[in-house]
Amino acid sequence: MGRKYEMLAGDVQGPPTPDGGAVATTEGRPAYTAVQNVHSQLREAIIRGDLRPGEAVTSVEVAERFGVSRTPAREALRMLQEEGFLRGDRGHRLRIVEWSAEELESVFAQRILLSVLSTRLTIPTLKEQDLARMEALMSRMADAREAGEHEAWRVADIEFHQIHMQGASETLLSDIRRLYERASMFRAIWLRSRDHSLSYSLNDHPLILERCRAGDADGGGAAAALHLTRVALSLMTELAPDREPAAIRQAFRVAGGMSEAVGPINKRAR
Repeated sequence: MGRKYEMLAGDVQGPPTPDGGAVATTEGRPAYTAVQNVHSQLREAIIRGDLRPGEAVTSVEVAERFGVSRTPAREALRMLQEEGFLRGDRGHRLRIVEWSAEELESVFAQRILLSVLSTRLTIPTLKEQDLARMEALMSRMADAREAGEHEAWRVADIEFHQIHMQGASETLLSDIRRLYERASMFRAIWLRSRDHSLSYSLNDHPLILERCRAGDADGGGAAAALHLTRVALSLMTELAPDREPAAIRQAFRVAGGMSEAVGPINKRAR
């Protein structure tokens, strides 16, 4: 694990804060910034797959590698455990969570339902500038896809979906972000030894934008459900081909996914 931590460690001062200052951990400065910095870097390492499922992490190692005391290291690990990225074993050691088909299904079922609700709440509030931004982001995704720049595609994709859900409460959006991060771990597992054709092939953005432009909250929610259900079924097909994803299918139905706005989904997305 040490070698992987070395890739993350170094100067614990992180990226600039919104007010232009730097994240600091020196004496006399708020320890909270150190906690957040360690927490965010470890979380990203887990999502990227730099820290592997089942791998043990300790506050001593984290403190040493990031040059912080054990207090912020422990707090960062506690936050990750609460978010579901770490689990305690029988020996009370913390380990990176190992994925399961049941959890994958549960995460996406929740995402489908919350995304539909947030989209339905947001569409009546969207302004022309929001719709123009979504269209521009679709063009950016098309350019990134053509250039094979997956990271640029991913960033534009995230912002696109944030816009059609931005009208939801911060509580709902916080839950959606948490579930997105969990889902990102599963996608990282799937994409680790593959190209990025999954992301590129599931292009439901035009339908979502069409429904947003029409002010069709129900249709937009159904389109969002279709998009996430296709992603979920593709991942389930690859990672757990023998499992019937009943929760995902039921979430899709509850979300209105069988409406005329989008039509029925295929049994398995390939």
